[in-house]
Amino acid sequence: MAMSALGIGSGIDLNEILNQLEAAEKTRLTPIVTQQKAINAKISGFGKLKSALTTFNTATAKLQKKDLFEGRSVTGNDNYFSVNANSKAALGNYPVSVEQLASSHRIATSTINDKNAKLGNDNQTRTITIEQANGNKLNVTLSQDETSLESIANAINNAQVINEDGTTSPSTMNAAIVRSGTDSYQLVITSKETGEQQAITSISSDDDQLNNIIGFDIHQTNNSHMIEVEKAQDAKFSFNGIAITSGSNTVKDVIAGVDITLKQTTPTSQSLAITADHEKAEEAIKEWVDAYNQLQTTISSLTKFTAEDTNSKELNSSNGPLIGDSTLRNIDQSIRSIFAKGQSGEFAVLSQIGINMDKSGQLTIKENELKKALNENSDAVMILFTGDGEKTGIANEVFAKVSGFIDSDGMIDSATNGLNSTLKSLEKRHEQVSNSIEQTIERYRVQFTKLDILINELDSMSNYLTTQFDMMANLKK
Repeated sequence: MAMSALGIGSGIDLNEILNQLEAAEKTRLTPIVTQQKAINAKISGFGKLKSALTTFNTATAKLQKKDLFEGRSVTGNDNYFSVNANSKAALGNYPVSVEQLASSHRIATSTINDKNAKLGNDNQTRTITIEQANGNKLNVTLSQDETSLESIANAINNAQVINEDGTTSPSTMNAAIVRSGTDSYQLVITSKETGEQQAITSISSDDDQLNNIIGFDIHQTNNSHMIEVEKAQDAKFSFNGIAITSGSNTVKDVIAGVDITLKQTTPTSQSLAITADHEKAEEAIKEWVDAYNQLQTTISSLTKFTAEDTNSKELNSSNGPLIGDSTLRNIDQSIRSIFAKGQSGEFAVLSQIGINMDKSGQLTIKENELKKALNENSDAVMILFTGDGEKTGIANEVFAKVSGFIDSDGMIDSATNGLNSTLKSLEKRHEQVSNSIEQTIERYRVQFTKLDILINELDSMSNYLTTQFDMMANLKK
């Protein structure tokens, strides 16, 4: 009969023996688990390295743009005009005078007592035609019930201009109802764009009754039914002594790289100063240095080495997961080699603009030297980082090199893929060894069970024989 628990039949603690055997067998998993932990730590380490490299490359990308080093600062009287200047703007002082602002054409009807009253005839449809100086023509079709001021305004605002190619564009007019007094309303029509070419030259309708209210001819304003509230006019101003006329108050590229928006006429000539602005370049360089130093801090933590613990056969637990890793070492050395080799230009190395590498591998900035280099020779600083704009220059070379490390098919992903492959093999090996251990322990359990039963049977036989011998001895007495 099988025993329900090991040791009951024999009196021997076979369960404890089996547990000890199982513990001894499981030591076969220890080297596999140790390898798994080490590989997982390496995978995590490469993830941290890739993140630091990505941050560094993002900062590097900013230094690839030449216009970063050609920033412009604008100083002028913002009450009269605002200016936007890009890297193409020539440095200098420019006098600006604003004689006249551009305005939209605005015309209005006479007062009407009821904005919702029907104003047209009884025809089923009629058309209002609005023409402009630039040749644009807007046709607005109205039904019999759409001849009130309110309906006309809505129809003009919702109308579409049919272009020569058959496409449509939104209405070039704005229409609004203005309450000019008690029970007094006027329809005001305004060209959306400013300038003389946007002027409304005529408004007419094939509805005579309606035409007597909205009819307009810019050449015969005295005979028109609508009146001019504001004339269409171009902006007139002078920039650096040159007279300029514009249909808009915002003039693009008044000179190369300079956009100006006129706000108010000037009583006298106003000064506009365009100067170099290196603040953004300096900030980008500092950000780049900080990103590199953070990369170095990450590399240091991943390759940290502490001597072996006393009486231990393992490395100190605080050691970095990528200590001695050739991939990481290659990445670090590749970046440093770009710093060291020098560029072709007035500034060949970073130290010439106040950026040096200390003994720990961190970059330090002498701000006064960097400011001086940017203020006195920003072109040379630009060439140091951007080179030919494609392949040469510290920023271009570093960006290309680091991209090769962090791209989907780059060095880091290749190393990580190799580690993941090894990890899968170890997982399979761990499963095989675990199954082998289970089978071995089960075999021990079966053997121990048989042993327990055998010892129990021998004990029973021993007790039986002892009893028989005792009975025989008693019979002889």
